[in-house]
This record gives sequence, C-alpha cells and structure tokens, in this order.
Amino acid sequence: MTAALTSVIQLVTIAVLYVAVDWYIDHAEITALDKLPQDARSAFESLNMGEIPDPKALAALAPLYPQLEDATDASPVEGVLGFGFALIVLTSVIGVVLAYRIVAPLTRLTAAAEKIRQGDFQVTVEPGATKEVEALAITINSLARELLALETRLKFNTRAVAHELRTPLTVLQGNLQGMTDGVIPASEEQLRALLMQTQGISRLVDQLNTLSLAGTTNFVTATTTTDLALHVSEMVHLFQTSAGDAVDFRTDLQPAPAKIDPDRFRQALLALFENARKYAGSYGPIEVHTGLDEAGQSFMTIRDRGPGLPDYVQHSSFDMFWRSERLNSRGISGSGLGLTVVKAIAEGHNARFEVGNNPDGGSFATITF
Repeated sequence: MTAALTSVIQLVTIAVLYVAVDWYIDHAEITALDKLPQDARSAFESLNMGEIPDPKALAALAPLYPQLEDATDASPVEGVLGFGFALIVLTSVIGVVLAYRIVAPLTRLTAAAEKIRQGDFQVTVEPGATKEVEALAITINSLARELLALETRLKFNTRAVAHELRTPLTVLQGNLQGMTDGVIPASEEQLRALLMQTQGISRLVDQLNTLSLAGTTNFVTATTTTDLALHVSEMVHLFQTSAGDAVDFRTDLQPAPAKIDPDRFRQALLALFENARKYAGSYGPIEVHTGLDEAGQSFMTIRDRGPGLPDYVQHSSFDMFWRSERLNSRGISGSGLGLTVVKAIAEGHNARFEVGNNPDGGSFATITF
C-alpha cells in the first residue's frame, strides 16, 4: 500500500507540475503583453493570428520584441523551479506524515517485543495504520497472551509437581531417618511400604516424562495399521491376570482398524484400565468395547458403573493433577495425570478423547480414531 501511495503521489506531482508550469507560461506571456504599448500589443497579436500588422504598430513592437522574447523564454524555467520547489516541500510534508504513521506503530511494536523479551507478557499493542502493521500487532498480542498463559501454566505445574513429590519424599526421608536412628525397625513390611512410595514416585516421573514429550515428532510414531481389538484383548487379559478379583472385565471387541503406535496405545489403555479399577472396580463389571461408529471411525471405549464424574468438572478431568473431591473423600489417591496422559496420546494419533457419565450411571472414556 505504501509503494502504491508513493507511485500515486509521484504521478500527481508530475501532473500538477505540468499544469502549473503551463499556466505560469501563459500568465507570464499575458503579463508581458500587458506591459506593452497598445500599438505594439496589437502588432504582436496580429502576428500570432498570422495577419500582417500595421507598419506603425510593427515599428513600435520591433524595439520591444527582444525584451518580450526574454520574458517568455524565462517563464518555463521560473515555473519549473518555483512550482517544483513548492511541490517538493508539499510531498516532503506528506512523506513525513506517512513515515510517522508507519514508524510510530513500529516503535510501539519494538517496545512491546522488548518487554516480551524481558519476560513481561502483559502487553497490548494498538493496531497500526497499515494492514501489514495491524497484522503484526495482532500476532504480537496473540503471542503475548499465549506466553502469559504458558508461564502461568508452567508455574502451576511446577508447584503441583513439588506438592506431589513432597509427601512421598517426606515419608521416605522420615522412615529412613528413623531406621538409621534405630527408632523404626527395618522390617520387611516397612521396607515394602517404602518401596511402594518409590514406585509411586517413579510412576509420577514416567507420566511427567510422557507429557513432556507430547507434541514432539518422536512422541507418537503411528506407522502400524492394525486392529484395535487385538491390542485391547491382549491388554485386558494381562491386566485381568495381574489384578485378579479386583476387577471384572466384560468385552465386546469388534474389528476396528486404525493406524497406531502400539506402545503408546497400550500405555493409554493401561492408564484407563488402572483408573477404572481404582475408582469403579468395586461397583461392578467394567465393559470394554471396540468397533466402528456411525461415521465409520474406529473407536475404543471403557464403561464402568462407578460414581462417575461430577457434571461441573467433567472437562477438568484432563487438567494435570486434577482429582475429584468426591473420589478423594473415599481415600483413593493418585497422581492426577492418568487422563492427561491418555489425552496427549490420543491427540498424538490425531484421535479424539472424550469422557463423561453414562445415562444409567457410571462413567465412560472413549478414544475415536
């Protein structure tokens, strides 16, 4: 737009200069003629019209003609110089105004970028005078908002990780210190309890490591086209064997072809099975289904008959370290990362992960590819 405006200004300047100089030449000629005596002027007009002037009038014009010719010859130069200088001043003023309208927003954008570089993300830039500057201002404002949200989230996650690790580490430190001082006997039962604490910390670290890889190119390598039912059947059998009577699976596994990363998919299944066992295993059988939905998309869903999720926090279940107060009141603990990990794995497969409550009670979790 600036280049187009500059071109227009140049064309208008040339046109105005041409018209102004042409007018000035005519005006200079008329002014010079007005200074001539009447008979000399009539002789000059007769010559311009191609007529033979009166001899007396021509004689009066002859000594004055060189002066008249000098005036008419000098008028184009004077016109070009005078009007040219005036137009240069005018276009310079226009250029300064345009430059200010362009540079002023860029100055604000530079100041905002400097604040962002220094870690101040609460900045807002006013849109500029051109579309390009306005688009850049919108981008910087969006970047500042996203960085502020990321910083807020990072601080929360850091505090949450510290909180999650503090309790088991305090337990470990206290017990180990007690054993060292001889206050607590180093029995096999006590050591098993401490081992469970370390296993919990290890699971938390593994889940955090998984989430840290989410979104990277190596997080999900979906190169295997397979049947979801085969992997679900295998994981159900292994989980049922390890959990024993603590969980009762009921399966309806129909063919569901999908392109997946088998290791990541089994990791998501394990997290869902563990959630179902922990929060709903004592309420009845857990149903596992695979197949194709009405749109022909492959899916895997788990349904339980447990207490379900409170309606007002169903979407919060994807947040890191979120736990339902209803379930915590029953003495059930966990890292609060299970569904967050599953959601990250689903999104890594370009799949959709949904959780909610069943109409007849309990909750469901579905991954649709």
